[in-house]
Amino acid sequence: MGATAARGSDLGRTTHVVPGMTEEQAAKARRLDAPTVVVVLLVIPALVLHFSEPRGALAVASAALNWAIYAWFFFEFVYMLRLAPDNREFLRHNKLDLTVLVLTVPLLPGVLQALWVLRLLRLIDMMPAVLGRFVNITLLPYAVVLAFIAVFGGGLAFARLEGVSVFDGVYWANTTVNTVGYGDISAQTTEGKVLSMVLQWTGNVILAMLIGGVAAFAQQLLLGEDVEELEKEVDELEEDVEEVEEDVESLLENVRGMSATDRVVLQELAHIRARLDEVQPGDQRS
Repeated sequence: MGATAARGSDLGRTTHVVPGMTEEQAAKARRLDAPTVVVVLLVIPALVLHFSEPRGALAVASAALNWAIYAWFFFEFVYMLRLAPDNREFLRHNKLDLTVLVLTVPLLPGVLQALWVLRLLRLIDMMPAVLGRFVNITLLPYAVVLAFIAVFGGGLAFARLEGVSVFDGVYWANTTVNTVGYGDISAQTTEGKVLSMVLQWTGNVILAMLIGGVAAFAQQLLLGEDVEELEKEVDELEEDVEEVEEDVESLLENVRGMSATDRVVLQELAHIRARLDEVQPGDQRS
């Protein structure tokens, strides 16, 4: 008896299940979801600790946590690469994981350590595992996560590049992303100015996503029941249309031997069928 493929519903509720996996492979992949969520959340305190420039035992703990997080990402990627039925297809759908793995090596020197904030991008990757079905409702969850990454990650990077405190860096990033720009803290280095330009552009996009996400979510809450009722009515109407089409088809097949009156009736039915074909939304679903 051949191995059965993973159900399509699993693909939307888990991060690690990929198309083509058997049930056994999918079960193994799902075991990575919970620990990976924990590791991704640990990125936040790890970054704060590192960019606060700790000393002594805290510095050792910061370095150990940094390496532990990267080690898990490396293990997760290699394990999934071995587990996936098609490595090329897996790499094509997991460019984010590979990018984070390549650009956030713990051995990065000096200013390049600002790239470690890219690990926060894995928060996007873990959204299905954290929020389940809710993540499919609107773009709001993604917009909120992107806003957090821009403000928190951008603030940490700014603090490293400009030599300011983590709090001042996050404060600067928040005012920049929200297009406020008080001017009390500004970039003085070339790297900081480049970061400023990046956040200014991405901030506009993130704000647009947030506004659109909030509007869509509010619409879903206010009109959700009405939309569901309309969808049911449309489905019932489509079923009726299909039944009428089947009746017309049956009559057209038996057109021989009919009277002139019957032929006229069938012609009218044929015209009705043509009109139904024009308005039937069934083709749009395919």
